[in-house]
Amino acid sequence: FVKAQAQKVEVQKTENGYQFLRNGKPYYVKGAGGDTHLDLLLNIGGNSIRTWGIENAQEILDLAHSKGISVMLGFWIQHERHGFDYNNEVKVQNQINYYKKAINQFKNHPALLMWGIGNEVDLFYSNTRVWDAIEDIAKYAHQVDPNHPTSTVTAGLDSMEVALIKQKEPDIDVY
Repeated sequence: FVKAQAQKVEVQKTENGYQFLRNGKPYYVKGAGGDTHLDLLLNIGGNSIRTWGIENAQEILDLAHSKGISVMLGFWIQHERHGFDYNNEVKVQNQINYYKKAINQFKNHPALLMWGIGNEVDLFYSNTRVWDAIEDIAKYAHQVDPNHPTSTVTAGLDSMEVALIKQKEPDIDVY
């Protein structure tokens, strides 16, 4: 990996909605999920990928950068449905600290497009404290990384859940 500067990514409100700006220029994401078949992605006009975890993140970011592909680096926030207890403050803080280290490690990578904090954590859940943990990570990302927006992904768009997330997640830029 050749040392290069972070690419500044912003979310800009326009008269037609929102758009990404990457280094001050409009950037339209044409992406895919996962980190394989990058040459195929390029051949069909793609420019971005999304991951769900940070295993092998350095290699994925480096390879994506070598091909001119941007990356939404996903943080696999633990799910209540898989047994994670968001009332266990020690476990929650350990998870937050783990992703703070990842933000510090990868925030200046030139392939980074944005942080993807959590994926469908709302599927079969009841403890809304998961959103507090996601907000803590997103807030930290904003504090130490002015160059990349934050996002989260839910399993559908229930209007009451959207309202809850908008209230609890002021540091999530893209939902």
